[in-house]
Amino acid sequence: MTIFTIHLYAAFVVAALAVLAVWRRPERRIMLYVVTLQIVIGVVLMVQGGRVPWYHPALAVLGWIGYMAANAIARRDPASRNALIVSAVSSLLILVAYSIGFEAVKHGYV
Repeated sequence: MTIFTIHLYAAFVVAALAVLAVWRRPERRIMLYVVTLQIVIGVVLMVQGGRVPWYHPALAVLGWIGYMAANAIARRDPASRNALIVSAVSSLLILVAYSIGFEAVKHGYV
């Protein structure tokens, strides 16, 4: 199994978690770990010469930062709805990055 294949399989997990599992604090933490792993794998692929539109990793990193912020907000004020809002926006960013990545694969960009 190649690193690229692992990146694609992890993308399915990231997309599922972005939709299903970011609404509570423990799941946001799991999502943060999975997205971190996905970004690290993506960096390895880019270092090895993989090509991808610049906004694919940019959106993924922005989503990752958002999950970090959501976890920090929830830690400071567990009753705040701001963590939920930040998680929702981060999930949208991650899902757009996911979509861009698959379009890049479909069109042979990678």
